[in-house]
Amino acid sequence: MDSVSRYGYINSKLRARIGSMMSSGILDSMIKAPNLGEAIASLSGTQYDELAQVYARTADLQQVELALFSREVDVHKDIIHALDPRPASFVSVLLEKSEIENIKNAVRLWYSANALHHSISYRAAYIYRGRIVHDIDWTRIVNALTYDDLMQAFHSTPYSGLFGQYSDQRLEKEGLFDFEIALDHLWFDSLYAALDHLDKADREVAEKVYTVDADLKNILNLIRYGFYHHCDSARLSRVFIARGSLYSILEKKVSKGELTFADAREIIKRRYPEVNEQLGQMEARGELSTSHGELAYGTLAIENYLAKRRRKEFTSILSGDPFTIGTILSYIYLCRSEDNTIKAILSAKYYGWSEDQIRREVN
Repeated sequence: MDSVSRYGYINSKLRARIGSMMSSGILDSMIKAPNLGEAIASLSGTQYDELAQVYARTADLQQVELALFSREVDVHKDIIHALDPRPASFVSVLLEKSEIENIKNAVRLWYSANALHHSISYRAAYIYRGRIVHDIDWTRIVNALTYDDLMQAFHSTPYSGLFGQYSDQRLEKEGLFDFEIALDHLWFDSLYAALDHLDKADREVAEKVYTVDADLKNILNLIRYGFYHHCDSARLSRVFIARGSLYSILEKKVSKGELTFADAREIIKRRYPEVNEQLGQMEARGELSTSHGELAYGTLAIENYLAKRRRKEFTSILSGDPFTIGTILSYIYLCRSEDNTIKAILSAKYYGWSEDQIRREVN
């Protein structure tokens, strides 16, 4: 099947949805709403109508967030069902990212109950229990009394090998940080393996955006864990995603204990000069030698820039070949971005933020 036949119909539908999404005033209406209830009510009659119905029925913001997650899963599945096997398999890998986030949430509950001895009965109601990509027994995770019980929930999935590398004693000693990083690495490995099975045009489009995705993830990890939390070289090396254009040189410097702030700026400047400028401003203000709070503020500014850069990469796809997987990648990204913005606005309304405060955070 040629690319026009493969993507012509679905991409035209998705481009229409993207146009509607970008021109809609939903987010503005939510921001202007005087309170949380009114913000959610403004979703009535839109593609997010189900969220308004859930809140009207439960008055529970976390149930609304769960419905939003369920919608994200459904968006991916609708696209998968409309595609040929090879691109469908790739979109399934993208959906695994949502599955991994759900795994993290479920394992955190198990850890909270079994390692920290906290009650989880209330929070367990907000774990998504449906099938996402693989056959995972979510209820068994939440109810597991031992690590072996936890592992059994994943016995027929690609995650079983990772769980086999850990134990309850190791998690109690180390916490969940390394385990969750390992899950992220597993997803990137699956993503790049899936890239190899795409047609040439699809692979070129996807490689471009996910190379930048890996770069931005590694820049954030370097700033957050290298210069903010001052992790040692071994831990920082484990945090890096072994993909992207910056990884090799960053890893080489870190593994030798030779990566200075000046080195990091020089490496980043080659591909992302704007980030280098922001790092220079942080250094000039003395944030690197002062309190963590001030450094956190500078880090947040860089995170906001990188989020905008990521959005630019995905939306730029729309000006390219309309008969590739690119439109689908852009649509999935924009849906997830809009969902995250809705979640942020609702959280801000819950905590009583002003309209100006919310606009500064989400724009």
